[in-house]
Amino acid sequence: MKWLTAALLSVAAVLGGLLLVRGNTAEALGGTALDPSPSIKAMPMLGDNGQPADLGGPAEQVRLVFFGFTRCPDVCPLTLGRLSKLYGQLSPEQQRKLRVELVSVDPQHDSPKILRTYLDNFDASFRGLTGTPAQAKAAANAFFILSTTTGGNILHGDQVAVLDRQGRFRRVYNSESLGSGELANDLPQLLKVY
Repeated sequence: MKWLTAALLSVAAVLGGLLLVRGNTAEALGGTALDPSPSIKAMPMLGDNGQPADLGGPAEQVRLVFFGFTRCPDVCPLTLGRLSKLYGQLSPEQQRKLRVELVSVDPQHDSPKILRTYLDNFDASFRGLTGTPAQAKAAANAFFILSTTTGGNILHGDQVAVLDRQGRFRRVYNSESLGSGELANDLPQLLKVY
């Protein structure tokens, strides 16, 4: 009988370990996984500090990339506000592992200075990227973001892309995932596995 109890405890320990390991993988995350995960090659742009900056390519941090613009009346401030809130809930160590980037879909208006002033309303650590209209379009296309101007209004996707440290586009979260707290719940795990 002792032998059976020991065997059952061993099996339970192994299964518990498997569940623990599975919980530490990307399979347990929300959002939409991209499989295969496309590599986003470094794209030259202009940072909010006025200096050349790359979008994509390898980096020391996991990146949350959002495409928007500073004159956006609704989706952009809502999304950046939510990103600011979830960023503020991270520990300082977790914050060092993450970079939030806003890529302008209105580069003719969004100069580096305008981007920096706008992002300071949300979090001073958030980074803004702008460039020529051709650079902005190429960046949006690389992330499967639709951006178009209709009747003077700029329409754009509201997704938040997750880039791993190797520059691979791993997951995407829509505004519902952001609003429901799914990304906030996933973020500590994203920082571990990506």
